[in-house]
Amino acid sequence: MNINAEVTPEARDFLMSLLAKQAVPGMTVRVYIENGGTQKAETCLAFCPPGEESAKDVRKEFGDLILYFDAASVPYLQDMQIGLDEEDGLQTPTIKAPNSKKLAKQPKTFVLSEDCPALKVPSGESVTLTQGASVLITQALGGSFTVNHQGNLYRLSPEVTRKLGFQSDAIVFEPPEDGQISDQQCWDAMRLVYDPEIPVNVVGLGLIYKLDIDQDKHFVFVEMTLTSAGCGMGAIIAGDVKDKLLQVPNVKDGKVDVVFDPPWSYDNLEEEARLELGLI
Repeated sequence: MNINAEVTPEARDFLMSLLAKQAVPGMTVRVYIENGGTQKAETCLAFCPPGEESAKDVRKEFGDLILYFDAASVPYLQDMQIGLDEEDGLQTPTIKAPNSKKLAKQPKTFVLSEDCPALKVPSGESVTLTQGASVLITQALGGSFTVNHQGNLYRLSPEVTRKLGFQSDAIVFEPPEDGQISDQQCWDAMRLVYDPEIPVNVVGLGLIYKLDIDQDKHFVFVEMTLTSAGCGMGAIIAGDVKDKLLQVPNVKDGKVDVVFDPPWSYDNLEEEARLELGLI
């Protein structure tokens, strides 16, 4: 993995001087992004003592200055520049990262850098995809990947994709000023959950039957269904719904029940979902 980055001579000298003052031999700087691919993206520099860099970090030398770039942040740090601003005798590093707020494009195929837990689709069987396996991404939505390996489909969870160095398309919600749970944010969160075989979120599919919010207990309750009662991924999808709801500000707990009355039908689909699936 490579990164295109620039450090001005003035910024390099400033950082080298700053590192020297730490009195830790081999001290370097680590660069990473918080909330990459969102409007709240923030580029950060941190001291990195010897041995505390990650094995996946990208190491780059700028003269005598060594920077370690967080692997998961690299797509958002491409074309970044570290400069130095001076005003009233005060020197401050400046960072320009033009791609920090852009959602990174995922490669179509990649080789697993480590053994990865996965779920076989549609049975939901737990398996391990071994290090070195080449997989083809068929769907990358809601933070999880659906990949094809040797003709079979597998789901990689958001936790696994982040460990592999990929970024989520998750929304970062602004906490409401009134301290309440936002109904709209709950629906937006659920729109980040997808059936591993269908490129339409669970709201668009019409799988969500009920959303109840208890503001006093900071609790949300959802009733949802599945496109098929025999879907082996049902518990996983319901778990994803709960996980996404717990990311909504002021939600402390929640419950998701899967029901089959009334049964799901194509009439449940939103118009946008019908267009996506080529039904209209």
